[in-house]
Amino acid sequence: MNSLTEFFQGMGFGNVGFENLGVESPAYLLLLSFALFPLLVRGHRTFSYPSTSQLPIDPLSIWLERIWRMLGSLAIGFIALGLAGFYWGSHSIERVGRGAHIMLVLDRSASMNEDFVGKLEGDSSKLVVARHVLLSFVSKNREDLLGLVTFNTSPILAAPLGGDKSAVLSALKAAEAGGMGFTAVARGLALALSYYEGKPVTGSRVVVLVSDGGAHLDSKTQDMLRNMFHRQDASLYWIFLRTANGEGLSKPQEEGHDDAYPEYHLHKYFGSMGVPYKAYEAENPQAVEQAMNDIARLKNQPVRYQEVAPRRNLSAIFYSLALLCTLGLMAIHSTEVKQWKNA
Repeated sequence: MNSLTEFFQGMGFGNVGFENLGVESPAYLLLLSFALFPLLVRGHRTFSYPSTSQLPIDPLSIWLERIWRMLGSLAIGFIALGLAGFYWGSHSIERVGRGAHIMLVLDRSASMNEDFVGKLEGDSSKLVVARHVLLSFVSKNREDLLGLVTFNTSPILAAPLGGDKSAVLSALKAAEAGGMGFTAVARGLALALSYYEGKPVTGSRVVVLVSDGGAHLDSKTQDMLRNMFHRQDASLYWIFLRTANGEGLSKPQEEGHDDAYPEYHLHKYFGSMGVPYKAYEAENPQAVEQAMNDIARLKNQPVRYQEVAPRRNLSAIFYSLALLCTLGLMAIHSTEVKQWKNA
């Protein structure tokens, strides 16, 4: 393939990346030798006249014959190239848009099975409402890079960070089963942040936590999360699904141990990390949707990302060119004079 690349570069194409060009059946390239026949073999029609040497030279006929032979040679060559199965291999295409690199972190603990009043309601549970709002958010015509992490006792990568929104939508639809286990917030956030590791900062990095509860974080875990947020230059948005008349994120009258008011202490820790942070308290589905709409209005720097283009078969192009050459042969053939008519 290097020789093929050098050939095209020698033809003046420059560095166009022909290393992605491949052939499925190289043996068919031997048929290219048949393309020389129309140029070398001369077949003459027999006339019932003693001699045609005295006829005047016809430049038009000479050029028509040359074009005829060239079209025949090209038609055979294009058919051989089509049979060989040339293809353009998979490659990366740089896309530029406006948006953010957003990792959605969805709580699937047992408490998410309750509704906003605190009852176990399957059709109006916090998890169902959160999934519905997130599906709407992802489906909007935005150019964000999106990823999804779900967590309860352990975090699970549901969809990696990328431009494939269908993967995120499928993952959200698959998360319709009821939650279980307890709320391991730190592990979910750590897994989401890990997908920024080693990637260039080409857009605003946003972690959106959707959860109805807090968790006690020891000092070691707090330091780890703080360092990860600073290292990845990420901001944090927490949509806190608050049960009506339940404890919120505001400071309690009697501040006690972290276990007594886990949501407040987690909110206080997030605010002390030194990264952009905002919390939304949502007591109903409308408030959840309003919070996501507010996040959707973020102004971000241009996003540059690599999109993998699938392998493309080029045989149809060569067959189309062969068809055009054949149509040209038929057109020239229709102009051939087969018999002189007496005046």
